[in-house]
Amino acid sequence: MGRIIVVEDNIIYSDFVCRLLESKGYPSVSTSTCNGARKLFAKMREDDIILADLRLNDGDGISLLEELRKQGRNNPYIVMTDYDEVPTAVRSMKQGAEDYIPKKLIEANLFPLLKTLRKRLERHDTPIHERQSAAFREIDRKIRLVAPTNMSVLILGESGTGKEHIAEKIHTMSKRAGKPFVAVDCGLLSKELASSTLFGHEKGAFTGAESKKQGFWEEAAGGTLFLDEIGNLPPEVQQMLLRALEAKRYRPTGGSKDKQADVRIIAATNEDLQAAIAEKRFRQDLFHRIKEYTLNIPPLRECREDIMPLADFFLKLSNEELDRQVKGFDAEARKQLLAYAWGGNVRELKRVVRMAVLHTEGDTVMADTLEFDEIPIADDASLALDDMEKKQIIHALEQAKGNRKLAAALLGIGRTTLYNKMKAYGIE
Repeated sequence: MGRIIVVEDNIIYSDFVCRLLESKGYPSVSTSTCNGARKLFAKMREDDIILADLRLNDGDGISLLEELRKQGRNNPYIVMTDYDEVPTAVRSMKQGAEDYIPKKLIEANLFPLLKTLRKRLERHDTPIHERQSAAFREIDRKIRLVAPTNMSVLILGESGTGKEHIAEKIHTMSKRAGKPFVAVDCGLLSKELASSTLFGHEKGAFTGAESKKQGFWEEAAGGTLFLDEIGNLPPEVQQMLLRALEAKRYRPTGGSKDKQADVRIIAATNEDLQAAIAEKRFRQDLFHRIKEYTLNIPPLRECREDIMPLADFFLKLSNEELDRQVKGFDAEARKQLLAYAWGGNVRELKRVVRMAVLHTEGDTVMADTLEFDEIPIADDASLALDDMEKKQIIHALEQAKGNRKLAAALLGIGRTTLYNKMKAYGIE
């Protein structure tokens, strides 16, 4: 996690904000001048976020923002304002600021915004492994087919199957790739706040709305709005969403005029929406509107040829994160990874590998370091596992271009063991 860089010339208020950030688990560093800010920016990481006062003793926050953008720095930038500075703060948005927050509302408004920004930064910073199973090659073919269109896409799949990654891939391959990709977890939208969060609100629209606020819809203008777990949207907001999709217009909470809505919708859920429709929890007309094109993401247990390539990928990431030098998995660990049901899918596999790397004292992950959430499949799956092991050996030999020593290292087994298995499986 990066730091929050606080630029504020009121030392008392700066100390208050930093203590507030630390209390919520956000590391922070502060400066009271533009020159001090420039020194911090020079050593800034890509996941650092800037929280800057609009007016400073030796300059102003907008000038700092302009300097950063000219340098090609795209770190999220939030402007803090006093009440009478709101019009100027709006100008900061045109220079690339993420948002502005009145100082007296900092406690209420800052942390939801930071949570959204952190999620966005994590999404862009996390390396992705492109899966090569037959099922995912077919999914990639469908993505290439639908991405250039403006069709709404509904992604169905269990929790942990990587639905958001699929959505972002569609966006990246679309004609909207240069515009924002905005991800919204509908499960976090309360009935009271969902409307203003999605569509924004006008000043005075409700108690506490002391300034105008754009919603996710406006933030995604020209790009893609990803509605994760759309089945959790309140019925009232489903109606507003349907209207916006059909009329390509929406109205902010408390507003008197409609706004244009040029966004592409990609929705995802792990819920049976047909059952939700039967139970009157989800609108049938909205269901048909968001499923112009449907992608079904299979669970990991149905794509077992992906398990070990993913496990090796997560092992590499875990080595980097935990400063370890683990080289691979022993034969029994591989067997258990392949036999496991993976109810939590790719997300669970990543956690299991990460913990195994943490607990490994040598250079090879042993089976006893694997901490599964459920009981692994018993030996009655041995035939399927033998077939899977054969495929893994063939894949390792292909990666190693026939070099058996290297293939054995990739598999985490000895050369003698590899020769014996090749002979048993009839691999030339």
